Amino acid sequence: MILLLILLPFIQSFTSLAEENKTPSLESFCYEELNKLPGKHKDDSLRAACKEVKVLEGCESEKGVRIYHFDKAAKEGVEGSRKVLVFSLVHGDEIPSGSVARAWMERLTTIEPRNSWRVVPILNPDGLAKKTRMNGNGVDINRNFPTEDWDNLALKYWNEKTKKDPRRFPGKSAASEKETVCAIKHIEDFNPDLILSIHTPYGVLDFDGPRIPPPRAFPKLPWKSLGNYPGSLGRYMWVDRSKPTLTVELHGNHVADKLEQFDKLQDITGDIVIQTEKILNEKKEEETSKKNSKK
Repeated sequence: MILLLILLPFIQSFTSLAEENKTPSLESFCYEELNKLPGKHKDDSLRAACKEVKVLEGCESEKGVRIYHFDKAAKEGVEGSRKVLVFSLVHGDEIPSGSVARAWMERLTTIEPRNSWRVVPILNPDGLAKKTRMNGNGVDINRNFPTEDWDNLALKYWNEKTKKDPRRFPGKSAASEKETVCAIKHIEDFNPDLILSIHTPYGVLDFDGPRIPPPRAFPKLPWKSLGNYPGSLGRYMWVDRSKPTLTVELHGNHVADKLEQFDKLQDITGDIVIQTEKILNEKKEEETSKKNSKK
C-alpha cells in the first residue's frame, strides 16, 4: 500500500503524458484543423463533413500528418453526372484556399449534387503548419508531379527561369514527395473528369484544357489560360493525359469574408466538363474522319 502511494504520482504523470500524446480521431483532427482556417463557417455542417472524412492508404505528409478527404456522391438517378476532384492548400501559405474547400465541404453536406465530389482540403499540412509554400522538405508540390518532361526540364527550368527560387524548388526527382504521391493516388482512385486546384492570390480562373467559352455564371474572376510548367498539376493532367484542370486563383486574403460567392463556381463545374468533353469529342471525330479519308 505504501509502495502504491509512492508510485501513484508517477503513474498519474505517465497516464497524463500518454493522453497528451494520444493521436486524435480523424473526425476530431479534421474539425480542429479546418476550424482554424479564416472566415465564417457553419459549425454543424463542418462537424457533419468531418464525420465522413477518410484517408487513402499511404496518404500522409513528409512529417507523418494524415491527409484526409471528403466524398459526396451525385444524387441518385442523375444521368450524366461527372466527377470533380478538389485540391486546396497545395501551397501552405495560401490559407484562404482552404477556407473555400471547407465551405464546399460544408455545402455538400446540405445538398444533393448533380456531380460526385472529392475534396482534399489540406494537401500540404506541413507547409500549412509552417506557413510556407513548400512542404516539409522544402519542395514545391506543384512542381513535383511526374510530367513526361520532368527529367529533362524541371530542374533546368528552376535553375534558369526562376534563378533557383527556393519557393519553386521541384525536388530532386519527380514524385519524390509524399504529398505528390498522395495527390496521384487520389487521381487514380477517384478518376475525375475535372480537377479544381485552389490557390491564391492572382485572381483568375486559369484553365488547362481546350478552348471553351468562359462561364457566364461566375464573372468576378477572369477566365484565362496562363500556361503550365514542368512538374505542375496542369501539365501532368492536361498536357500528358488530356484531363482538364482548373486552377482557381483567388483574390488573396479577402476571400474568407465572401465565401458564399464561390457557391456559383461549385455549381458550374459540371458545365465546364460538358463543354470540354464536347470539344474533345469533336476533335476525335475530326481526327477519325481524316484517317478514314486517307485510306
